[in-house]
Amino acid sequence: MTATGANGTAAGVITRRGILCGTLGSAALWAAGGHRARAQTPAIRIGGNPAWFPYSWEEGDRLRGMGVDKARAALGHLGLAAAPLAFGRWQRALAALEHGLVDLLVSALWNAERTDRMLYTAPYANDDVRAFVRRADVGRYRAVADLFGRAGVAPLGSAYGADMDALEARGLNLERSGTTEGMLQRVRYGRADFCVLVHRNGLHLLETLRLAGELAPLPFALAPVQIRMLIRRDGPLAGRLEALNTLITDT
Repeated sequence: MTATGANGTAAGVITRRGILCGTLGSAALWAAGGHRARAQTPAIRIGGNPAWFPYSWEEGDRLRGMGVDKARAALGHLGLAAAPLAFGRWQRALAALEHGLVDLLVSALWNAERTDRMLYTAPYANDDVRAFVRRADVGRYRAVADLFGRAGVAPLGSAYGADMDALEARGLNLERSGTTEGMLQRVRYGRADFCVLVHRNGLHLLETLRLAGELAPLPFALAPVQIRMLIRRDGPLAGRLEALNTLITDT
């Protein structure tokens, strides 16, 4: 579910058509030899999850969120311009990073399978994974163990880290299919018992979809998560990971 807002393309934002038809580039100011000199340097192409409030989301062809703001600020300190890209789906954004069409993703969870091709930054925010259930059923669940044997759903392609992987290995039932809105509606109408989402994004979705009166998160977390940025091992930021880590955790 993509957050809604002002339509149109923001200044400096590259549309999906621009990805195919344009060459990305911008001017940056560099300080060298005790004096300032202008030099042309390619803009850093950034993307993110299109529907993960408050870390990143898309409004039309505009990429917004905490991760976008932190990436812009950090790149600015490094003398680099940022060129945000909109992909419409997380899988497309991830594939774009793998194939060199984007240099940095501003919102990602650590996944061991990606570390042979990509580099993770230090975390810039903390959140947790929650099960969202019918509000009338909240009292039935007192601990994570109470979810076992129930029918759960999670976003297609979602990976919530080692702690959640361990719960699934122990038998936590999570079906991954359909849209996030569709999954929440399945819980609403009793076709699934719970939906697993990152907490802050889940609360935002309930408000956006006007489901806060019918669904609610359980009062305990299933797993902690840390929100990071993701870059290519062979990309323009690979040699600046340490500096990037310092900047995104300080800004």
